[in-house]
Amino acid sequence: MTGSAVVKTQSIETPEGTFTIRLILDDLGGIYPGMVRYTVEVLHGTESVYTYAINSYEVPPGSPFDTRRLADIVFARLLHDVTSRPGPYTRQRVFTRPLPGATPADVIILQASPRRLGNSAKIASWCDDEATRAGLSSRVLYLQEMDIRPCLGCYACYDYGYCPVDDDMPPIIRALEAASLLVICTPVYTGTVPAVLKAVMDRCQWLHAREKVLGKEVHARGLLVAVAGRRGNEPFVCVTRVVDAFMGNLGIHPADPVLIGGLDRIRDVELIEGLEGRVRSALRILLTPEDEG
Repeated sequence: MTGSAVVKTQSIETPEGTFTIRLILDDLGGIYPGMVRYTVEVLHGTESVYTYAINSYEVPPGSPFDTRRLADIVFARLLHDVTSRPGPYTRQRVFTRPLPGATPADVIILQASPRRLGNSAKIASWCDDEATRAGLSSRVLYLQEMDIRPCLGCYACYDYGYCPVDDDMPPIIRALEAASLLVICTPVYTGTVPAVLKAVMDRCQWLHAREKVLGKEVHARGLLVAVAGRRGNEPFVCVTRVVDAFMGNLGIHPADPVLIGGLDRIRDVELIEGLEGRVRSALRILLTPEDEG
């Protein structure tokens, strides 16, 4: 965030006391080019009791109203509403979705295959076990068993730092904020990642917003372990780019991926000589603190 300024303010005397309505402009151009956010805030005395925010990326091209015009409309309506019925504004009216207070884990493993006992799940179990052997807490998230909905592209997360979609993403966001290592275990589907993993990646714009707007930080390192039916590197080109872009967006530093091809013929990763040791070794390197590695 590169700058914040109060654009206009107005005080109201009511039987419930003094209220102040402020229109605040935040320059978010450091997050996205040209992004600005307008926040209309209602204060009862010195206490903030209500906020409404809208940013310029929420308003689609061709809209008859620009962001500032919409903010001005909200300012005028709140001015009228507080003047005519101040009672509801004597207490805080907060609209948010707090993240769950689940016990954090050092290692978070996203198992992206819809097959609970498939190859990606076996690899996830190796990673989970290796983290446990290292004395770290570990958690495997079986994404196909969670309710993960697509990103709406509403950009509301850049207003309030939370996502309005009601599903199972909050524990994933909380887990990623607390983890020191993220492992993605995924098959290749039509040259890229399965839909549920792509949905999680897109919805992690929420986490990006929490980093940029609320100052939260992700300190994790990352590892991709991907399996494909075909041999060679070509099946993994899109997968590695997508995962690298996802991790880079969150400030996660990815290690060299472990890419396993030829599963259409071999079928079972347990039949590939030395693979389990290779996966465990890649993970073990990342489980060593960076100042010791």
